[in-house]
Amino acid sequence: MNLILASNSPRRRDLLARLTSNFVVRPSRIDEGGTGAPEERAVKAAEAKARAAGRTERGVIIGADTIVVVDGEVLGKPETRDRAEWMLRRLSGRCHSVLTGLCVLNTETGAERTHCEETRVTFRPLDDEEIEAYLDTGEYRDKAGAYAIQGAAAKFISGIDGDYANVIGLPLCRLALLLREVGVRL
Repeated sequence: MNLILASNSPRRRDLLARLTSNFVVRPSRIDEGGTGAPEERAVKAAEAKARAAGRTERGVIIGADTIVVVDGEVLGKPETRDRAEWMLRRLSGRCHSVLTGLCVLNTETGAERTHCEETRVTFRPLDDEEIEAYLDTGEYRDKAGAYAIQGAAAKFISGIDGDYANVIGLPLCRLALLLREVGVRL
């Protein structure tokens, strides 16, 4: 059976490759915005990605969407450097949630499973100089919450409670369980 990752994220591709090399990437373009509670938004976006790919692909499709939430506010991907700076200042010295909505869809059986994985991440206090230096790397681009835990921002993290891979964008343990529920054993 074909395993299909409905994402253009190189990070998700690398993470899935830790579980199996037997998959193809078929990105689906959807509006990642939305309404409702953050958990609902993440799952709805993952469902939309999987279902969009399912219109043209056959097999087991994985959709995922990761968001960062602090004080109930969703911090998406920053459109500008200024917005990224605002996000990093907001996260400085605080704990926030990283939520990844997952949808695993078996187009042959119609089985579909969803889940929202949460990981709590704590940033140590950041000073102006290190925020500017991080922004100069450009690493914040295309990253929910304006940081990459697996990159230079690792030095900002003083604590993590939950799945590290989830913060990168694909909770591998939960994904393996959902895949098993729709008939795929890795």
